[in-house]
Amino acid sequence: MRHFRWLGALTLTALLLCDARAAMAGAARAMAQWAMTVAPALLPFAALMPLLTCGAAARAYERLLGRPLRAVLDLPGAAAVAMVAGMVAGAPAGALAARDVAARAGMTRGQLKRLAAAATGFSPAFLVGGVGEGLMGSPALGWKLVQAQLLTQLSMALLLRWTVAPDAEPVAPITGAPSGDGGSPVRAAVLSVATICGWMALFQSAAAVIAAHAGPEVAGALLCLLDAPSGARVIASLSPALEAAKPVLLAAVCGFGGACVAAQSLDALRGCGIRAGFYVRARLLAAAINAGWMALLIRLAPGGGALLRRVSARPFEAAALAAALLVLPALARMRKSIS
Repeated sequence: MRHFRWLGALTLTALLLCDARAAMAGAARAMAQWAMTVAPALLPFAALMPLLTCGAAARAYERLLGRPLRAVLDLPGAAAVAMVAGMVAGAPAGALAARDVAARAGMTRGQLKRLAAAATGFSPAFLVGGVGEGLMGSPALGWKLVQAQLLTQLSMALLLRWTVAPDAEPVAPITGAPSGDGGSPVRAAVLSVATICGWMALFQSAAAVIAAHAGPEVAGALLCLLDAPSGARVIASLSPALEAAKPVLLAAVCGFGGACVAAQSLDALRGCGIRAGFYVRARLLAAAINAGWMALLIRLAPGGGALLRRVSARPFEAAALAAALLVLPALARMRKSIS
């Protein structure tokens, strides 16, 4: 893994030096998008996270959710706060909370892997404000994305219980971790959201250099894989002929999360035995499930049928089918991904 990181950093450095002008333009676009959609949606909720995950809140979540977590998901009641953090603040807060809970609650590495894979997502504030309102002009669509993500996280937690091979090794205690009790919650929130800006600028710079030499279509596909907020912008700008497919495609991109979110979450889980291959396969599975739930929610929505009648349903159905096919290879490899 150390060699992989070094080679990845070396490759990114070469890309950035190969076309500095394109790299700077990509970073500028990323920072503008972060300032217009990501930061306003995430910052208020990030500032509230210390209150939402404090000791009293964690005990309340455990009393409320502890029994179903133990009975249905084979997770300790203390894992409830990590599930809530992942659902409210998204990544990497869910992974950080899962790591902290695992060390304190004596969880096994297998339980941590399942919890971290299920607790990854985006903040509802970003899905509603950044994607629904900011990109699509529809807060209602943003709320559909929130509903689909919630159903996906619960589905992932249940599915991974039966598909992930057990790993009974206990999670090692956290050493040298900052307390989190000191300092201002607002300062911590600003640093957390600013870190997201740095990751977005890095990945969009690389995508911009590749796009300058490979074309905008390749760049759009890369952005969907590298950075979900940028990929969502690409999907929102697609032709009106694909209007019916956009909600499903957005759900798939947000379900996967992109390499940018993966890098942040894997960094938070460093030393826990979670391999990048397992994480990527879990996110591919989440992308397929999220797209499937989104397709079902739109079908069941009062205005969903009218939307599909106004615009050809073929793109919608094709997007739903393509996302569903991702489930097969992800499930086939999931059990083999943990040693």
